[in-house]
Amino acid sequence: MLSKNIRAMRESLGYTQAEIAKYLGVTASAVNQYENDARSIPAESVSKIALLFNVDEYELYQENPQQQQLLSAFAFRANEFIEEDMKSILAFKKIVLNYFHLSEALSHE
Repeated sequence: MLSKNIRAMRESLGYTQAEIAKYLGVTASAVNQYENDARSIPAESVSKIALLFNVDEYELYQENPQQQQLLSAFAFRANEFIEEDMKSILAFKKIVLNYFHLSEALSHE
């Protein structure tokens, strides 16, 4: 799931494998292997990717496609935002995810 989510978020943000590789300090071939589940992704790289995509690390492991779609909507290039903007976006993201989890729990009753 991790590999699939990293690829989906990378593509939704318009990053290339080469850009991610440069950011991580690895080769583009390594990123390709990460995304195709042919090579395990080091924990340090997962942390850096989560930071780049502006998501919590655990969110990269989510299996629920609906939740992943929500997370992709919140993934963005953060270099144009000030700190206060980021705090507001993260607070709203938590509200949306809490609502999603509540809806999921209620639908299973």
